[in-house]
Amino acid sequence: MQDDLNDAVDWAVKQGIADPKRVCIVGASYGGYAAMRAAQRDPAKYRCAISYAGVSDLAAMMRYDSRFLYHGTRKAWLKEQAPDFVAVSPVHFAAQFETPILLMHGKKDRRVQVSQSREMAEKLKAAGKVQGRDYIYVEQPLADHHFSREADRVEFLEQMDAFLKAHNPA
Repeated sequence: MQDDLNDAVDWAVKQGIADPKRVCIVGASYGGYAAMRAAQRDPAKYRCAISYAGVSDLAAMMRYDSRFLYHGTRKAWLKEQAPDFVAVSPVHFAAQFETPILLMHGKKDRRVQVSQSREMAEKLKAAGKVQGRDYIYVEQPLADHHFSREADRVEFLEQMDAFLKAHNPA
């Protein structure tokens, strides 16, 4: 999937649609994982990254998911796609992050536990990354996975706007 995202960026650049110096990747849930992975794996391609409710540790996510219906089917499929969860989990490679990243997560998220983003932020700090410069972590105390509350949607958009103004100004 990460290769597909990079291919899409390359295509958009070749078409003249995107400026290769101003590409920022944004996603939520699985898209949040893709944004984290891009910031970790392909820092030269992305000027900045934004992850909302993203998965940083696939093994931990699968353990959490084991409580849900159809877990066995999804686990088998995911293992086919990524036989080594550690190798593709950004949380294990915090030192490799060079792309500034905004991490946001709702504390009441029942789909992807807030610990996924919280631990990523802790690992970034432990790797010497600076909060406010290299990463920003915002934990929304009443937010869920689906932006059910208007206040949480507005806060996310305001945080994203400020982050983009700082890391990818027009």
